[in-house]
Order: sequence, then C-alpha cells, then structure tokens
Amino acid sequence: MAEDLKFCPHCGAAVTATDDECPRCHTDLRPFRSAPKAPANSQKLNLSALYANPYREGMKRLKARDQTSQAPAKKRWHWPWSKE
Repeated sequence: MAEDLKFCPHCGAAVTATDDECPRCHTDLRPFRSAPKAPANSQKLNLSALYANPYREGMKRLKARDQTSQAPAKKRWHWPWSKE
C-alpha cells in the first residue's frame, strides 16, 4: 500500500491523508502507509507454463541455476550394458 491510502484496509471506510486511524473502526493506518513497496525487478512466475508441466519448468530453473553457479558437471551414471 502507499501513502495515498483512500480507504481503510480493515473496514473500507473513507480516510483522508492526515488520518492516523480509521474514523469508523479505529484501525491504526500508519503501518499500511509505511509498508515497503515490492521491488520492480522481481521475478514473475509464468503460470501458464507451470500449469502445463510444473516438473519440467522446475527442472529448467534448476538447470539454469546450476549453470549460473558454474558448478562442475557431474558424470552421468549409466548401466554397463547400455549403449550410451
């Protein structure tokens, strides 16, 4: 919420910019006016991709995180009789 609070978040009554508490329910409005804003560059979730296949999307994020951390690649184990 911001400094330009026009309604009480508890009861919905109209408040002015100078009110420290709601005139109807007496809720303290100062915490709602001084709440920190969310960062503008926060990562957004791609919900359509999550609904499609959450496991695959999670694995993409995990792989991207591992690539950015520059961790050495692990050798993949395979069956001795496989043709890999």
